[in-house]
Amino acid sequence: MANAIEAPAGTTAEGPTSHTLNQAAGLLKLRAPFPQDQIQALPKLWCKRCSDSRTKVCEDHRKAQCKDCGNYITTAHVDLNYVGHAELTNRLLDADPLWTWEPLALDQRGLPQLDEHGGLWIRLTVCGHPRLGYGDSQGKKGPNAVKEAIGDALRNAAMRFGAALDLWAKSDLREAQSEHPKSEQDDVRTPAAAPSQRSAQAPRTEQSAEQKETREQAFTRLTEQYRNCWGNALALGQIRLEGKKLGFSEERVQGPPPDSAWTTFDELLNTRIKEIETAERSAA
Repeated sequence: MANAIEAPAGTTAEGPTSHTLNQAAGLLKLRAPFPQDQIQALPKLWCKRCSDSRTKVCEDHRKAQCKDCGNYITTAHVDLNYVGHAELTNRLLDADPLWTWEPLALDQRGLPQLDEHGGLWIRLTVCGHPRLGYGDSQGKKGPNAVKEAIGDALRNAAMRFGAALDLWAKSDLREAQSEHPKSEQDDVRTPAAAPSQRSAQAPRTEQSAEQKETREQAFTRLTEQYRNCWGNALALGQIRLEGKKLGFSEERVQGPPPDSAWTTFDELLNTRIKEIETAERSAA
């Protein structure tokens, strides 16, 4: 089982925790799953030799038409799911027509300042709640690099509200798995089984592109989600329900400072939800 995850240090670390019912409804819209026709595939090369090659393919691999991303590209790549700038902007407008973003730093001309890596830090505000995000240009140059960095930063910040969070979780898992893929040499080095052993073995099936999420991975994903949504009672309620379905209700976690008392996953979220609801009633 995963190690206990400590709850956020403060309830206002990423903005105000109190919000109206309209704000809560708007924030909840961000967590709705995106339709399949709005989800795109982003190819990412896992072979360094292919990546360094001028033709983007090394002698150990070949180029082919990818049925998922549609690119003619080296077979040594993995496709990561994501939503585009237009689809995300439409979702933000549905949640809050007055949403806005601003860079955390400006250059001498008053324009958004990129860091030494070509990345951009932004503050995205939706329904009165700010979240930070970071984006980079993915190796692009010129004006396209700036647009790419902005779009990437918006997706990253919106993820902190729960937008396309399921796609981020799957893409992170697939990207991690692609760093150590099984090669043909692995099969060569594996001793062949004896005839009697081969007959007793179950038929080998092709590995799925998206492996099933393990229990530990699911627990880590949910704890990361509730830390990102610590001020959103509706989102915490959804996370609590999913945790219950997955059997995490009685898992031990450590509460927030200053007490940092040990409690269960379900009790931690239930207590936090009641705190937010009490604060909202007092504000009203």
